[in-house]
Amino acid sequence: MDMKQAPTLRAVVFDLDGTLVDSLADIASAVNAALAAHGRHPHPLESYNTMIGWGLKQLLVTASADQPFSEQELEGAYHQVLTTYRTNPVVETRAYDGVSQMLADLNGRVPLGVFSNKEDGITKAIVATLFPNIVFEAVFGARPGKPHKPDPTVLLEMLQAWGVEPSCCAYLGDSDVDMVTAGRASVVACGAAWGFRGEEELRKAGANVVFSDPLSFGSWLEPLLERN
Repeated sequence: MDMKQAPTLRAVVFDLDGTLVDSLADIASAVNAALAAHGRHPHPLESYNTMIGWGLKQLLVTASADQPFSEQELEGAYHQVLTTYRTNPVVETRAYDGVSQMLADLNGRVPLGVFSNKEDGITKAIVATLFPNIVFEAVFGARPGKPHKPDPTVLLEMLQAWGVEPSCCAYLGDSDVDMVTAGRASVVACGAAWGFRGEEELRKAGANVVFSDPLSFGSWLEPLLERN
């Protein structure tokens, strides 16, 4: 996509972890507890930066690569993670600096959405807790029967429901998974370099444009939204 002629943007969809919120500590705590309970070694917090992004079940697979779970063990560990995480989804999780202001500036102007690979109920709980005054037209996490990112199906379904062409949507995320999802959906791939992965990964994965902080993303959007 040639960003020299940026499209009019009529919707904005966000990844959650590493984009809107820093949730690394709460994710690591839940996963480490399950690993320890099943005889696997826990990982330091910083190790989770590069492991997350594909959903909690895949995170368990990655975190236990040196002692792989059997299928039955994996299901048990996964349900333990969900139980722990659902009980306290927002302990240390916080919105990144500038995110609340950026969302407030967009609120009510265009449809806003969240599309995450985190379990759907936990995704909704975090968004409702940290952004209670923001109107999101849709908030979706991982759901049975729906494909995860980088499959763009859910994102495209959201846009279809809003009557928005993919080329008129910006998708903001912090990982290669997000940029590949955006590319497959033919939306504008916007990289959140303040998140878990950084600018290099985002550009290699096909980001159309990369931002250093949430407010710079909001500033970039302004002239594109004003054309509506």
